[in-house]
Amino acid sequence: MKKIKILFAAMSAAVLFTGCKSDDDSSTSEFTPKGVTTLNVDVVLPADIRTQWQPSIDWALANLSKAQQKQDYQVKLNLRYHDEDTENLDNLAYKLANPEKDDDTCHAIIGPYHSTNAKTILRYAGRNRLPVIMPTCTSSELQRTNARNTHTWFLTESDITQCEIMVTGVAKMTDVDVALVYSDDTYGQSFHDWFGYYATERQLHMAGDGIMAYENGTDLKPFLDGLAADCKNGRLVVCFALSDAASYKNATEQVRQWYEKIKNDGKKLELQVILSDTALDDQVIQSTGMFFNYGVSPTASSKYGFPQSYEARFGRAQKFGEARIYDALTMLALGAAHQRVKGENCTVAGREVKYYEKPYGPTLTDHIRSIVASDAGLTCGWEAEGLARAFSEIAAGRDIQVTGASGSLNFDHESYTKVLGTDYMFWRVDTEQGSRVAKPILYISTESSNTQASTTSLWELDKMWTPNYEDVAVHHNLPAVTDRWAVVISPSTTWSNYRHQADAFAMYQLLRQHGYADDHIVLIVEDNLANDERNVYPGQIFVERSSDPAAASDQFVNEDVRKGAVVDYKFSDLQLSDLADIMTGRSSDRLPKVIHPTATSDVFFFWSGHGGSTEGPLWGNEDADDYFGKDRIRNIVAEMAGQTGGTRQYRRMMFAIETCFSGHWGDALKGLPDVLVLTAANEQESSKADMHDSSLGVYLSNAFARTFRRQIDAKNDITIYDLYRELFKTTRGSHVSIYNQQEYGSVYSERMSEFLPK
Repeated sequence: MKKIKILFAAMSAAVLFTGCKSDDDSSTSEFTPKGVTTLNVDVVLPADIRTQWQPSIDWALANLSKAQQKQDYQVKLNLRYHDEDTENLDNLAYKLANPEKDDDTCHAIIGPYHSTNAKTILRYAGRNRLPVIMPTCTSSELQRTNARNTHTWFLTESDITQCEIMVTGVAKMTDVDVALVYSDDTYGQSFHDWFGYYATERQLHMAGDGIMAYENGTDLKPFLDGLAADCKNGRLVVCFALSDAASYKNATEQVRQWYEKIKNDGKKLELQVILSDTALDDQVIQSTGMFFNYGVSPTASSKYGFPQSYEARFGRAQKFGEARIYDALTMLALGAAHQRVKGENCTVAGREVKYYEKPYGPTLTDHIRSIVASDAGLTCGWEAEGLARAFSEIAAGRDIQVTGASGSLNFDHESYTKVLGTDYMFWRVDTEQGSRVAKPILYISTESSNTQASTTSLWELDKMWTPNYEDVAVHHNLPAVTDRWAVVISPSTTWSNYRHQADAFAMYQLLRQHGYADDHIVLIVEDNLANDERNVYPGQIFVERSSDPAAASDQFVNEDVRKGAVVDYKFSDLQLSDLADIMTGRSSDRLPKVIHPTATSDVFFFWSGHGGSTEGPLWGNEDADDYFGKDRIRNIVAEMAGQTGGTRQYRRMMFAIETCFSGHWGDALKGLPDVLVLTAANEQESSKADMHDSSLGVYLSNAFARTFRRQIDAKNDITIYDLYRELFKTTRGSHVSIYNQQEYGSVYSERMSEFLPK
């Protein structure tokens, strides 16, 4: 996870005012360049956003012109505007990627403004790696699916980071409980997926139901009543991430009325409300009935002087996105200058740029990547003087380090197209001269480093567990193990959920390789992917693909995990009650294949699919109506434990659950003897896919299942605790959790060879 730097607004005076000098205070003289490179740049924005951004666009073009006035070879940007709200974007994107005339070639696209429109533009631009620079597209799903595309540029971190910033701000308060209300749409999804994760990281108690989906007009009172009843500290912070001004007006008015009523009723509760960036809207701020305290929004870094220079120049604060379109324009111009000098000799972070499909050689986007990937050379700023130094250094064939108007312009270290550092501001609404205005009170910046799982929870776990469990084992006088059985299930049936069935097939293969006979495994998958018309590898299923020869030596990389697998049941042929019969050995004409464990058997259970926030694993796809149910899974295991009058049917049992909110099952199985549960997420978190394949257009695997396979394949006698640590460190976006270890034994000494002996 990123480390967060927090700076109070009062400190913003200590900045570099390198951009405050007027652009008109130096004289120009006649100079004729030897050559001019003209880039056709198509800018796709709503008309009103173009109007808001025009001052920064004109400023950037003026500074680029001034910076090159003594250069022998110059770059000119020819901007062609398209209204994002009225254009047929599918037709526009096709036309830009397939120009009818050479002089009509599109060299780059800036925009779109909205994440929902970006997929259309990117689909066509990707065919010839036409650079698409998006100043404000923050959808986490869009950024995840395009993370490896070298032509796709994101200049603002995703809403995942904004969610982190929001929770970080809450964590700075003392003794507070927290909750989230999010819009039930694309915008709110990132907050829904990550809020619980960051609350856990910051060790915040989530009151009541914790998280609630909202549509304009939803009655918030039952949710708020639940928060108040469960608030442990008497201080409550409710965060809102809603899509539009109308929703904010309705929701916060409900909060105001509710809070006034409970105060009148004598309830002692301190309440704070924090809003996301979409609330930084005059319609919201000027609404007299609004009830809130704070908001958070991305902003340009004050460290390099752009906000201060902008306000001095234009007499108002910058709008969100203005600094980023300024950076987009300068990046294109610098990239074009670099392309003229370096041509086909282009390296990114020391690696030569090569492609195995057209266009084979480096394109403009690669030369931009080469510039921002450099960690050597002269540091050049965003203002005219800094850009002049940049063009001179590039012309001389030297590397540069770029600092932009929005910030340091450090990008991810895989594609060098996704910005790693974004500045955010916490703002408060005050009344000045009868008007409500948003005023910054706190600046927060993310360090420019690749996101990594935090080790904080691991340290806390060590601190809690080591004194109590390091040398302690639960002794239930267990007999020697005589055999092992496994149930592997994926309830997903659709192409978009490819990863769930793929992980189930891979787990089946792992079990076979580590000692399980096929007649001791029940494999339940729909098995409809291999022959799906969208499968460009007919008959095959993959969990990992790589063109790197070194990677291909790893287990399961480029391996067909379906090969040789014996599918016992298609998921769609089963009923909810069937799993109990399969696990307890009650065979029938309809269920001929079941497991037959005894008190000397070890039983392994793996489930990969979707889950819901109430009870965890769903019986079906993400739109399934049925939970499998916490009570149902507990009743099955309790029966196998001999607690319902029968004989015991396992010696030890391990569950590995890869679903959103899978911690619900861990909690449900607490107290059952000799049962251990590993989950990809806790009770309040979704689980994330992270192995996307562009040729198939789907995610192939989840980090939890992939790390589990790799660790067992490398060392099957790894301790349970060491396996847990690796799972925790490599599973991003959710907290891998372990449950019921007190009833199982010492996770420091018990080993996975218990279940995977070879």
